[in-house]
Amino acid sequence: MLACATTALCGVPAVALAQDAPVQAPPAAASAQTVTTVDDIIVTARRREERLQDVPLAVTAVAPKALERANITNVSGLRTQAPALIIVPGAGANKSTPTFAIRGQSQQELTILADPSVSLYIGDIVAPRSQGANGGLFDLASVQVLKGPQGTLFGRNSTGGIVQLIPNAPTHEAGGSFGVTVGNFGTLNTEAVVNMPLGDKLAARLAVVSNKDDGYLYDVLLGRNVNFTDNQALRFSLKWDPNDALTNTLVVDAYHSNEGGAGSYVRAVNPNGVFNSAPARTPRNYPTLQQMLADQQARGTLKTASGTPSFSKVETVTVANSTVYDLGDHISVKNIFGYRDVKSHSYEDTDGLPIPLLEIERIFDQHQFSDELQILGQSGNLNWIAGAYYFREKGSDQGASVTGAADFGDVQPTSVFAYPGWANTWVKAKNTSYAVFAQGTYAFPSVKGLSLTAGVRGNWDKREADILSRTATACRFTMDEDHNSATAETRPTLANCDLPLAVKYSEPTYNVSLDYKFGDGKLVYVAHRHGYRTGGFGARASTEAGLRRTFEPEIVDDVEVGVKADWRFNGAFLRTNLALYSSQYKDIQRLLQDNTVIPITTVTANAQKAQVQGGEFEFLFRPVQSVELSGFWAYADGEFKQFIDPNGVDLSATAFSRTPKNVYSLSARFMPTIPDKIGSELSFGVSYFHSDGFVDNDGAAPTQITYAYELVNLNAELRNVGGTNASIGLYVNNALNEKYDFAMLDVFSSLGFSARTPGDPRTYGVRLKYEF
Repeated sequence: MLACATTALCGVPAVALAQDAPVQAPPAAASAQTVTTVDDIIVTARRREERLQDVPLAVTAVAPKALERANITNVSGLRTQAPALIIVPGAGANKSTPTFAIRGQSQQELTILADPSVSLYIGDIVAPRSQGANGGLFDLASVQVLKGPQGTLFGRNSTGGIVQLIPNAPTHEAGGSFGVTVGNFGTLNTEAVVNMPLGDKLAARLAVVSNKDDGYLYDVLLGRNVNFTDNQALRFSLKWDPNDALTNTLVVDAYHSNEGGAGSYVRAVNPNGVFNSAPARTPRNYPTLQQMLADQQARGTLKTASGTPSFSKVETVTVANSTVYDLGDHISVKNIFGYRDVKSHSYEDTDGLPIPLLEIERIFDQHQFSDELQILGQSGNLNWIAGAYYFREKGSDQGASVTGAADFGDVQPTSVFAYPGWANTWVKAKNTSYAVFAQGTYAFPSVKGLSLTAGVRGNWDKREADILSRTATACRFTMDEDHNSATAETRPTLANCDLPLAVKYSEPTYNVSLDYKFGDGKLVYVAHRHGYRTGGFGARASTEAGLRRTFEPEIVDDVEVGVKADWRFNGAFLRTNLALYSSQYKDIQRLLQDNTVIPITTVTANAQKAQVQGGEFEFLFRPVQSVELSGFWAYADGEFKQFIDPNGVDLSATAFSRTPKNVYSLSARFMPTIPDKIGSELSFGVSYFHSDGFVDNDGAAPTQITYAYELVNLNAELRNVGGTNASIGLYVNNALNEKYDFAMLDVFSSLGFSARTPGDPRTYGVRLKYEF
């Protein structure tokens, strides 16, 4: 989905602006004064190859060299690489299940009964369930971040945007690489890539990676770090070009992890928590919440006293097959087949306390199938695409928890099901989507540089589910077993604890934009998009009537204006990209807690009207060939215009979750000229990243805050050491050892705690790589 305009650009960081792209040689017609510039980044944000600077939408592209230098080996690290992209651990989940947010839009609900507002794509295949998302971050051509509503041309509808991981494709040139990174906290990462032509018409590529570390959150009761990393991944690609008209590419990804959980510690407690009274504490062998908080504050943020052997196990297999056939006369047909299977099992102590106040275990098994047929063409001044899309997923999703269980002692059991009184939110689901779409871009012949783009998509979605929620001895909900609404619901036996549900939604989506290219590398545009995210139902209500209550689809209408410009003066090069937007939402989806029942449940509700406004600015400046300055700034201001919850409570003053007002980054690289006998390139880099504080839970309680934090990262690299094919790099991330954290879970008003999971402390290491 992303290619390099020149071979030299592949593997260079391109934070929307081709940062790090090599300096081109000055044109023959240039004066004696050196001309500094950058090569182009080619993206397919509109499903065709275009210069990033020619796309009339806000897109950020991050090339793999930037990730390598910063030792970013998981998806969560992308938060420092792209404006408006926020990535945090899933609420009450683990580090292998991240939550994405773009321009104030995110989905806190983790079950299979809701879709994300920011979709993750692995190549052309959507991964709607974020379990195992870290598995795709290796051997990439680039990472693309598309901001704002998507859906006209992409498979699933996303009201916030998409994050797309673009794997490297096989080529007809033999080669490969092997790299190893060694760092503190026992970091040992290895990656190997082999690319091999198999005759004139076939090429294969194999990439394998292993990431391991000891973690850094020490549990004094277990006597070890709990958030250790241990995952491996493989990607095999095969490209077949039997003739000039036909190309078929097969990509198979596999990922395996068996690692520690996110780990947590308590940050705040409520003395009025439901299990903090003496009559409640004594039979459970609980200390007071106040005493446990004081003990934790004495330990600091990198030690906890949980005693819970938390873990995260994930296995995924993804298969993608793309076939392109050139029919001639500027018309081609493309088919994209996708299959993905996800199995995950995780266990987290969500309270960060040495007692089992709230333990959560998740067991997830999902598989999906998709197929997309596209017809692409050029008819005079009209560039067009039309197609159809089909998606189906089936899965079993269990979220078991125990609340206020008796304390087993210093070390807790390895499963929620070992406690008496567990409760399991269990659903089996089938989600199906159909769509047809068309889009065209018309270049006006009478006005050079002026183009109009318009697209429309018809969407049909169906959700089917069997609700099986239960405890060890009883069904967790009542049912209308006599099919008479005038009589009270009754609780079915465990054998009959199965409520089938089904609901359908449909909505057209569309986009229109007008752009004008002028001068030397300058573009202005205005765009409008109508986006949609399907509705559904929850699985946690205690009655059939409550379970049948659906949440409505989310609708967004946005306007975006932008300017992309390249400037050249006195031999220097400057690139500036600016996008301003206003998004109006109807029935925006939010996850709310019901603190009136034990176990605590959550319900997805619609906020009737909401608005998010803001903008992003990115720049790249090369005053001379050896110096590069770059950075970005994102501003977002979200507010609910009308938000009345299902109980009639007015929540309109609630803050937007996962929406910091300001996020910005500044980076500098120095690349001095060195003799060839030392190496081909020496570089030194420093970056500064800042995020304002933000509410990290849809409930927006005063304790649900991620405070502002700042990171300073350093790196250095010498390529082709001593004229060989070897390179060496050094990195120091969070060089000032900033202490920051993210939400684990907050039930302050009921159970009486707010728990956090720590951000990465200072990490450093050395990276060796050999290319052949």
